Amino acid sequence: MKKTILQTVAVLLILAGMTVSCGKENTDDTNFREITIGSENPVINYANNGIYFKFCLLNENGEPSTIFNEGENFSFYFSTINKRNELLYFDYDFIYLTEPVFCRVYNTDRQDFGKPYLYNGAIFISLDIYGFEHNDTIAFQVPWVDDRTNWGWYSVALKSLNQNYLPKGKYYTEFEYDFVFRRTLNNDEDSLKTDKIKFKINFEIK
Repeated sequence: MKKTILQTVAVLLILAGMTVSCGKENTDDTNFREITIGSENPVINYANNGIYFKFCLLNENGEPSTIFNEGENFSFYFSTINKRNELLYFDYDFIYLTEPVFCRVYNTDRQDFGKPYLYNGAIFISLDIYGFEHNDTIAFQVPWVDDRTNWGWYSVALKSLNQNYLPKGKYYTEFEYDFVFRRTLNNDEDSLKTDKIKFKINFEIK
C-alpha cells in the first residue's frame, strides 16, 4: 500500500512538472500571434511599448480574410500606429530584412512559393521627412499577383515578381522582427525598440 502511494505521488509530481513546463512555454510565446484558417477575427492586432501593429490578408474587396477562392487575388496588409506622446522615426527595413521573410508564402509541407516583390535598393535620404508622430499610421500593402513592374514605398525601391495565382491548398505566411523607432536622428542609441515579435497567418485557397 505504501509503495502504491509513493508511486502515485511520483506520477503526480511528474504531471505537475509537465504543467509548469507547458505554462512556462506559453509565457515565452507572449510576443507570438497566430491566426488560424476560418478565424472569426482574421486580423492580428498587437501592441508593444505604445506601438500598435496590425497584420492581415485582404480579399479583392479589401476585407480581412483567411479563405480565398481559387483564382482570387489577395493582398498583404501591415500597419503601425504611434500611440506614444513623442515624435519617432521609423526604420522601414522590416519589409526586406526580416527572417522569416516578410510576405513570403509557404504551404503546409514547407514548400516555398516566394514573395510578391523583390527589394531593388533604396534612396538614402534623411529620416526627418518621415517623422512618425503621435497617432500617425504607417501602412504597407501589396497584392500577391501584382501587375506593376517597378514601384516604391517611402525610400525603398521594389520590383514585382509576377507571381501566379496560388493553386488550391493550405498556406501560411509569417515573419519575426524587433522594430526600431529612433527618437534622435543619426543616433542609434536613442531609440525605442520593441521586443522580438512573430506574426503568422494561416490561410486557404479553396
